[in-house]
Amino acid sequence: MKIRYIILAFVLCCPILLLAQNKSYSKLSHSDSLEIVMADKMLAKAIENNDELKKGQALYLKGKAILSTSNIKALEYFKQATKIFENTNNEALKDIYYDESQIHTLFSEFPEALSLGLKSLEYNKINAIEENVLRDMSSIGYIYDRMYDFKESIKWNREALKLAKKLNDKKGEALCYGRIGIAFDELAERDNFNKRLFDSALFYNKKAAKMSELVNDLAQARTSYSNIGNTYSKLKDYKKAEEYTLKSLKVPGFDDRKGVTLVNLGKIYLETNRFSEAKKILDSAMQNTLKYGTRKYQLEAYYRYHELDVKKGDYKNALNNYIEYKSIEDSLLNETKTRQIAEMGERYKTADKEREILTQRAELAEKNLTIQKRDYQLYGLLGLALILGFIGYLFYNQQKLKNHQLQKENELKDALLKIETQSRLQEQRLRISRDLHDNIGAQLTFIISSIDNLKYGFDIKDEKLNKKLDDISSFTSATIYELRDTIWAMNKSEITFEDLQTRISNYIDKAHLSDDKIEFSFIVDDNVDTTRKFSSVEGMNIHRIIQEAIHNSLKHAKPNQIKVNIGYINQQLQFEISDNGKGFNLQTTKKGNGLLNMQKRINEIGGELVIVSEESKGTKVIAIL
Repeated sequence: MKIRYIILAFVLCCPILLLAQNKSYSKLSHSDSLEIVMADKMLAKAIENNDELKKGQALYLKGKAILSTSNIKALEYFKQATKIFENTNNEALKDIYYDESQIHTLFSEFPEALSLGLKSLEYNKINAIEENVLRDMSSIGYIYDRMYDFKESIKWNREALKLAKKLNDKKGEALCYGRIGIAFDELAERDNFNKRLFDSALFYNKKAAKMSELVNDLAQARTSYSNIGNTYSKLKDYKKAEEYTLKSLKVPGFDDRKGVTLVNLGKIYLETNRFSEAKKILDSAMQNTLKYGTRKYQLEAYYRYHELDVKKGDYKNALNNYIEYKSIEDSLLNETKTRQIAEMGERYKTADKEREILTQRAELAEKNLTIQKRDYQLYGLLGLALILGFIGYLFYNQQKLKNHQLQKENELKDALLKIETQSRLQEQRLRISRDLHDNIGAQLTFIISSIDNLKYGFDIKDEKLNKKLDDISSFTSATIYELRDTIWAMNKSEITFEDLQTRISNYIDKAHLSDDKIEFSFIVDDNVDTTRKFSSVEGMNIHRIIQEAIHNSLKHAKPNQIKVNIGYINQQLQFEISDNGKGFNLQTTKKGNGLLNMQKRINEIGGELVIVSEESKGTKVIAIL
């Protein structure tokens, strides 16, 4: 009985909700209103002429026009149009699946959004509409991001990135780089603030920012700067966080979206105890949110005010700001609930219409059932004859299928045995790497700490002894870095090109810090297959060769420029490290441990090492695979 009363109350409320929804039509722009009028005329004419295709086009046009005021109604029109377009395989399918997917994503209905996104991708792939394939793959990646499946999000956007490069779509590249960067940032936060994953987030977001600058895509550039600032803030590198957040704020336009960026800057000032600056920025953020009605950002501003007052010991104002924060939070929650109720009303109405259509179809099917029964009798006799004919064929093939099944089972056993062996090997490698990190790494760190305690605990006058202690500390630190690289390689059964690229980039950044007078560059040619994977031994040896070559340049060559270039020449992958230093004579110079180690490492992975050097003109070290 209670359920009946609830349903009755809901039905009575529906007209009010629908009236509220209809009021939103007053917000339509003049051009939108004209489009709706045109669509209605087109729809009436299509129904009069019984023209299904024109009817579908009119429904799609009306959905597009009403999208800005009612996503629910737009989705209803899109669904009706889709049924017509599917029957005729109309080219409008290249966009309408995508439009529906976007609405479902907005409603957080991710399974439906993903299903429609995949349909859109399939249609555009079959019809070779590559710019839409790029759009769909990146959108699917974004849906996975919203579902917290960040690894899947990265995978889809990497595929989209390849296509963007092929199409020379720089805006598409920037979008993909940015979405990959965001996924890595969220993945790092989930993985206990994993520093390596944050480095990847910075790498991709900086790529997105650079690409956006090249094509003057201000919206993506602003977003990328803000994302880089947030990542640095999580890493507690507040100097760089402030630099990129300010850079985002300086992008012209987008004033209605800057409230949250101002709040982020206020948080940075809070964390660095610059309370007066934090207050000024939060005041600006509050003015922005009031001007543009962005209450979500206003909510965050009040919370930062609360944190500021707590740090300053002003607990009275802290309480007042927290009350304001909770008040807006409750208000937003109530607005969300009201909108959800309105959406339920719309969906109830749509479902009711669909039930009426299903009832009519059931009645028509019942009328046809009698005719079909007679037909089925004839089909049954024909089917029986066919079945008897197949029985002999099935018996003939039965033994053959059994033999084939036995063969497949044996292959499966072999495959499982191979997987089990690989799993055991991986467990051993992980155990060894943990031992290296926990035991040897801790001991090396203890040595550095002990040396520092000796230096600062005792007034050591002997310069030679001081230098010796510094040398031991530097050597131990270098050993720790090498140990981390070894652990990195051991933890992986295979190393991707991007893993290696990130590792090389990080080492170059560290080398640049050691001598900021030298100009470093790192370039990967466009023809290089970035999907290539290396074994852990190959990845480690390549990384070590590049490290050794850069180290030799810094130590002996006295250059002002060092370049690292990865290219694909004559069907071979080449890693070239070059400098413009003083060079040396290969014939007269005795090979030291560095050159011998590089030669040994390239031999281990079946490659070739070429060294070209000329006095006063520089040196090139080329590793060829």
